[in-house]
Amino acid sequence: MVEIKSIPKAARGLRVLTDEVLDGFAIEDIKCRSCSGYGNCGYKSMYLNPAGGVVSICMNRREQLQKKRDGVPAE
Repeated sequence: MVEIKSIPKAARGLRVLTDEVLDGFAIEDIKCRSCSGYGNCGYKSMYLNPAGGVVSICMNRREQLQKKRDGVPAE
């Protein structure tokens, strides 16, 4: 991640995107792709990006990639 000296105060309801959330994946790999067509699938989580802006992460996609990486069979 990009090192920033000061992170802006998180907007109401937004958490700061951390390495723990990324879990070794690039933002491009786990960002929301609006699979439902509207982005209201229930898996989308919004984060304040320390590099600037807001990013929406698909927690379903992240979990699928974690299982693939860790060799856990898909259910």
